[in-house]
Amino acid sequence: MNHRKLFAIITLIVAVAVPVWAYQDVSEEDYDAAMKAIRATQQGVNDHLEAQNAPDVGADGAKLVEAFEKVEAFWNAREEAVALELATKALQAARRFQEAGGAGNFDVAGEAFGEIRSTCMPCHQQYRERTENGYRIKQGS
Repeated sequence: MNHRKLFAIITLIVAVAVPVWAYQDVSEEDYDAAMKAIRATQQGVNDHLEAQNAPDVGADGAKLVEAFEKVEAFWNAREEAVALELATKALQAARRFQEAGGAGNFDVAGEAFGEIRSTCMPCHQQYRERTENGYRIKQGS
């Protein structure tokens, strides 16, 4: 077997195996930590956008992407179609936010941030509930 074929096979295996592996490792505690990271990051986003600070907006975007990757993996593993759709939409918007904001395109970053925020309430209403200690996933989700 030549090196190109071997490289192609290894690349294919990694491309399939890594996403599957990542989807299996997100616990409810990881999910909760991702939600807290999203909330903490969102608090500074408006200030960074208003100041037109590309490095900070890009860093905010990186944090949001990382957190929404966990959120998407969590819902994918649970096979909750609506939650997964919302998480995927938020992740795609977070990637656009990171790219646009890091490049100094603050109008596009602001639009992407609005898309992220539009996913929060519908998901929380259907899948999250408040407890004495914060929030948790609703039973049966």
